[in-house]
Amino acid sequence: MIDWLLQIVEQVSVVSSLLAVALLVVGYYLFQLNQQHLKLNKKLTLLQNEVRAMNSGQLGMGREIRKVAQEIASVETSQQQQIQQSDPISKNFDQAGLLLSRGATIEEVVEAFDISPAEAELLAIMRNSAPSHTH
Repeated sequence: MIDWLLQIVEQVSVVSSLLAVALLVVGYYLFQLNQQHLKLNKKLTLLQNEVRAMNSGQLGMGREIRKVAQEIASVETSQQQQIQQSDPISKNFDQAGLLLSRGATIEEVVEAFDISPAEAELLAIMRNSAPSHTH
């Protein structure tokens, strides 16, 4: 009976040793996984910070581009207004075109703005309205 008991103790000892080795191996792999997890989290945080910085830079650049575009549009509008105000001929043609688009005849426009019939007809074509002659 003592032999039998010694065999059981010996077997329990072997199983315990195997379990201890298995626990050590599992513990080592868990430690390695944890280390990899920490490294990946650090990389992820770095990448997130880089993306935030790039987005912030892009937003700032987008605002600047929009501001410059608005300034350009403002300058263009201002220049166009100055040209129109300083050029009475251009103003005459604009007003003649407006009158044509409201249904005036070529003759009415020629008389009102002292332009040639050909110019009035060209304005009518440009305004997409058919020139109307009354004789």
